[in-house]
Formats: sequence, structure tokens, C-alpha cells
Amino acid sequence: MRASAVLKSAGIALAAALMSVQAHAATAAYATSNVNLRAGPSTSYPTVTVVPAGASLVNNGCLADYSWCDVSYANYRGWLAARYIQIVYQNQRQTLSPAIAFTAGVAITAFSQSYWNNYYRGYPWYNTWGRYPPFYPPHPYYPPPGWRAPPGWGGPPPGWRAPPGYRPPWGGPRPVYRQPPPPHYPPVGRPGYRPPPPYYHGGPPPGYHRPPTEFHGGHRGGRW
Repeated sequence: MRASAVLKSAGIALAAALMSVQAHAATAAYATSNVNLRAGPSTSYPTVTVVPAGASLVNNGCLADYSWCDVSYANYRGWLAARYIQIVYQNQRQTLSPAIAFTAGVAITAFSQSYWNNYYRGYPWYNTWGRYPPFYPPHPYYPPPGWRAPPGWGGPPPGWRAPPGYRPPWGGPRPVYRQPPPPHYPPVGRPGYRPPPPYYHGGPPPGYHRPPTEFHGGHRGGRW
């Protein structure tokens, strides 16, 4: 009971954080053609309504690969494939490709059963959630090598996370240099113990003998 309560509270906190990101990152958008608004990010999900061509939308965010987006249309909420969405970018309407979505700062969002429960409780197919295969978040989109941020770029979109091993071309955090550990010497008295070499503090090291001065002629005394 206690574990389930913790998981439930964590899920509520995550949903609240996601809603906060979406509230700050919603952008105006437009439908490019008559298209079905789906109850999830796939054509296998039921149709919520049909969005007419040119209709005004609110884009609440897209999946990490920018394939599908969570949009609001009139009093409806659902998912459209990104290729049927346009946003205003560089003062003109452009189809929402992954590159444009990333550069324009379209937020990253997710799909889950909690989304389904929030928006589709009154629909006749609400109880069919279990018929659909589990949803797995897609791999995130990231700019290709050589990508350069446009002037005035505000940084990665809200919710975007770099995939493992990816170094952002816009200057991610540099690797932290860590000094290698000192050599290990066995404790005194153990087999194999050797005292560590003394550190040099100036002057000749112990046991050093100056070589004889080079002779350039003349008598120095003593034997030749």
C-alpha cells in the first residue's frame, strides 16, 4: 500500500510538472488538410474528431522524435501527425519537420494512460485502453553534425534531453577533468613494500655526486 501510494504521488507530481511545461510552451499551429484527430499518437487509436484544413490549433507539445503532436482544436484534445501541422517560423507558415520543431523550440511531451483518463472519459471507447499495445517513448530527435543555431536561438526546447553519448554542437558542458589517483603502496611491513620516492624540493637529490670539472689545460696539482 505504501509503495503504491508513493508511486501514485510521484505520477501526480510528474503530470503536474509536464502540464506546467506545456502551459509555458504551447504554440499556435494550423492544420494543413482535413485530418483525423486521434486519441493517441498512432492511426490505431480512435478518432476524436475531424480537423478541417486551415483550422487554428494549439500545439501543446510533441513526442521526442517530433512524429506526433498533442494539439487542442476547439473543445477537443488529441494527437495529429506532425506532417499535417504548420507553425509560423521565420515569419511564414512551415510544415512541422523535426528540424523546424527543434529549432523553433516546440516542447517535448509524452503520452500515457493518465492522458487518456483526463480527456476521454466521456467517449464511448473510453474503456478500450487495454486493447492497444503499450506505448514506448521514441528516441529523441537531435541535430545532425554541423548544425548551427540560428541567430536569437533560445536553446533546446522544453523537455528535450540529449540521448546518451550525444555532445550538443551548441556547446554542452565540457567534461570535468579529474586528477588520477596517487599510486598505491602496500602498508609498511607487508611483502612487496617499497617506500615511495621522495618528492623533489630543489637541490640535488640524495646520493648525487657532481661530475669532475672538464679540464682545458694547465696544471691542477696532483698527478697528471
